[in-house]
Amino acid sequence: MSEAKKMRMDSAAGKGNNGPRKGKPGKRNYYNKSTARFMQPGQRGFLVTCNGRLHDCIRDSYRILNEYADLLYGATPDPNEAEPAANEKSGDESEEEDISVTLQKEAAAAGIKKPMRFQNVDSGATNCLFIRTTLKQPTALAHKVLQDLSATRKAKSRFILRMVPIEAVCRANLKDIIDTVGSLSDRHFLKEPKTYAIIYNHRLNNELPRDDVIRELADLISSKNAGNKANLKNPELAVIVEVIKGLCCIGIVPEYYALRKYNLAEIVAQQPAPAAKGDSAADAKPSAEKPKEVSEEPAATVTPETVKE
Repeated sequence: MSEAKKMRMDSAAGKGNNGPRKGKPGKRNYYNKSTARFMQPGQRGFLVTCNGRLHDCIRDSYRILNEYADLLYGATPDPNEAEPAANEKSGDESEEEDISVTLQKEAAAAGIKKPMRFQNVDSGATNCLFIRTTLKQPTALAHKVLQDLSATRKAKSRFILRMVPIEAVCRANLKDIIDTVGSLSDRHFLKEPKTYAIIYNHRLNNELPRDDVIRELADLISSKNAGNKANLKNPELAVIVEVIKGLCCIGIVPEYYALRKYNLAEIVAQQPAPAAKGDSAADAKPSAEKPKEVSEEPAATVTPETVKE
C-alpha cells in the first residue's frame, strides 16, 4: 500500500493530522436538518421583505413585533416567575393564571419548550422572510405598528421594506386558495358590506393563472354579501394573495393604500395628511404648502393590482 493511499484512509477514519473528528465514532457531522424551519400550510404570521440585509431584517422584525405584542397583549410570562404574580390576583383571574402556571410547569418538567410568539422560518424566496406567530390575529398587531409609524413619522428599521400580516398559509392551487379565503371572508365580508381590492403577487411560480384567481375570489366575496363592491383606489379591505413557490400566503388587511401598501419606509417618508377644513392649524398654513399635499394623492393608486367588478 502506498504512503499517499494510507494517509487518505487515516484521514477518512478521523486519524489525520488535524486530530480526531468531533462527534460520535462512525457518524458524519452533517447539519441537523431537523432544526431547519420552513413555511408550511396552516401557519400564520408576517411576510417581511428586506433590501438584502437579511440578518438585520430578522433582528429588527423580532424587536418591533415583540415590542408591540408586549404593548397589546402583555409580556410573555416566565414560568419561574409567574407564580408570585398569580398570587397577587384574586377571583376568576387568579384561577385562570394558576392553571396557566401549572401547565407551564408541567411542560417545563416534561422537557417541552414553550413556543415563542415569533419565529423566523424559510419562505423559499430571496429577501423575503416569514415570521410565524402564535398570535391569533396578526393583522391587529401589524396595523398598530403601521398606524404608529404614520402618526410619528419615526423610522423603526432601516432594513425592513414591507411587513404584511398573513392570516393563513395554504397550498398554491386554486381550490385551496378559494377555501382559505372563503373561511377568512366570513369574518370580514359576511355581516356588513365592504369595499375591497384583491392584491395578487407571485414569486417563483408561474403556473397559477392570475386572472382566474382574481375572478374566482371576486365572485366568492360578492356571494358573501350582495353589498360588497370592488374599489381599486381606496378599498376598506384588501385581500392579499402572495404566492411563493408551492405555497400561498393570504391576509385581509385594512387601509392598504392609505398605509402605503404596508411599506414601513414609504410611510415614514410620506408627507402629513391634509388637515380637515375649518381647522385653525390648516387655516394658519400658507397657501404655498397646499400643492405638496395634493401631489401625494396619486401614490395611493396602483393600476397593476386590479379586480373585475
